[in-house]
Amino acid sequence: MPVGTLDEALATRYTQRMMQCNTNDGAISKAQRLGFAALAARGLEIPMDASGRRRWQDNFNSIPAMHYMGCRLDMSHENVVVVRLPEVRPHHQGGMGTEAVNGAVIAGLCDCALGVAGVVHFPDQRAGTVELAIKFMRPTVGQSVTAYAVALKRAASVAFAEVELYSAGRLCSIATGMVSTASS
Repeated sequence: MPVGTLDEALATRYTQRMMQCNTNDGAISKAQRLGFAALAARGLEIPMDASGRRRWQDNFNSIPAMHYMGCRLDMSHENVVVVRLPEVRPHHQGGMGTEAVNGAVIAGLCDCALGVAGVVHFPDQRAGTVELAIKFMRPTVGQSVTAYAVALKRAASVAFAEVELYSAGRLCSIATGMVSTASS
């Protein structure tokens, strides 16, 4: 298989799991399906079983920042962390009359997804995002926004992670970063 392509059977398998990951807007583009499958294929497995991931997700979704932002964490996939903003509201949009999602909101969604993808690899340790680099590829316009994140590599005190952010079936932003344990 040439570099940069994804076997269709693999894409189909991961797409079936993706559809269970809180992507209920029904119009998932081929680009979004393939992006999810590629991330899932190269991401590390989240080091907890389905019930552990569900407890972690439920606890995280109960924090005030998630309610204020209007987003939800989904950890039903064994490799991919999903953060979804199911409804873009006026306070999520940029200034100057644009309908595009504000860059600070995009940064928050990417940080949330990337941070969780890394933090879960350090159970019982304080950890958080220490580096976040975002590429804004196009305006994020659409009724909802979905960020998919995976941890790519884990060392003793740091994890490297990646995010793809989609809206209206289009890849809008990508982010990379590092999550590290707290030093004393």
